[in-house]
Amino acid sequence: MSGPSMNGTPSSEDVSRAMRGCWQPVARIQDLERGPQRAVLLGEALAVFLTESGVPAVVSDRCGHRGASLAMGEVKGEGVQCPYHGWEWDGRDGACTRIPSLADQAHIPPRARIPAFPAREQWGLVWTALEEPLGDLPTPPWFEPERWTLGHGKPFELSVALGVAIENFRDVAHFAFVHRATMGQVEEVVEPLDVQRDGIGVTMRRKMRMGPDGEEAWDLLREGLNHAIAPNLTTMRLWMTKGERCLLHAARAVSSTESVHYWIAGLSEDVDELTIEEVVESEERVYAEDRKVMETIDPPELSLDAGISTLADRFTLAYRAAFSQFVREALARRAAQVSSKAI
Repeated sequence: MSGPSMNGTPSSEDVSRAMRGCWQPVARIQDLERGPQRAVLLGEALAVFLTESGVPAVVSDRCGHRGASLAMGEVKGEGVQCPYHGWEWDGRDGACTRIPSLADQAHIPPRARIPAFPAREQWGLVWTALEEPLGDLPTPPWFEPERWTLGHGKPFELSVALGVAIENFRDVAHFAFVHRATMGQVEEVVEPLDVQRDGIGVTMRRKMRMGPDGEEAWDLLREGLNHAIAPNLTTMRLWMTKGERCLLHAARAVSSTESVHYWIAGLSEDVDELTIEEVVESEERVYAEDRKVMETIDPPELSLDAGISTLADRFTLAYRAAFSQFVREALARRAAQVSSKAI
């Protein structure tokens, strides 16, 4: 991503600072049932785990004693035990709570503490932020969990910025070329798109125009509502001939050029033509088609300016504007927090 431009496009440094206060997914709850997991967020290695009481926790992956990976350790009570010397670290504040080699635990060094980060659970994912979160977890207003049967797809990594994949999610002009095998012969010409932006949120509602020779799971679709919340959540609500399906896609920035993506498919209770397993399998085939192309994009950073665009890129351009607004608002809130603490 280039530096600041005359039209106020945020610099790469601005984006990196803003993303530190952004809620980002770091693990699936179902994967943590096997023990702690390692996740890299903006270049920082984290250990993610569920305490024995079932509460998600996120701490630095490096033991404060000799630097071993805590993601290789075991959960002990409300903390995690290092696999090297058995030191135990609290999942809430990172304090060392036990050193097995000490006969008297009152002699734990006062400086024995590692960074700990906020942890929240939503949709079967653990979310965290490297600095004080700048708002609530991103949630589309139409999504009510109790209305849906949900199924998690397998997370995947990409060697591009998270925004590259978020843009791809609702770039309708690529359907006719990337998704011929799954969606059929989709019309190449894109109709005028009804795109609306409200702050960091972008919506688009359109009739679904799948090809006649596509998969049945896509042929059942009639209308779709896309809702992206910058910088790292994009969702899709789809009306079928009977009932609805949805897709939630949340991304994590490993770095400015690497990302991890989590996705969840959903079916409303009144659907009887598809199972949630069939929907997950169908979405996985679409994602597989996308990944082949996204891995070739160069440069891998996301540009927030307009670049060379056409009317078919309206959703992409609105998302970039929303991302830019997120960065500006995040930096302004962070500056205000620093100022208030200094008083």
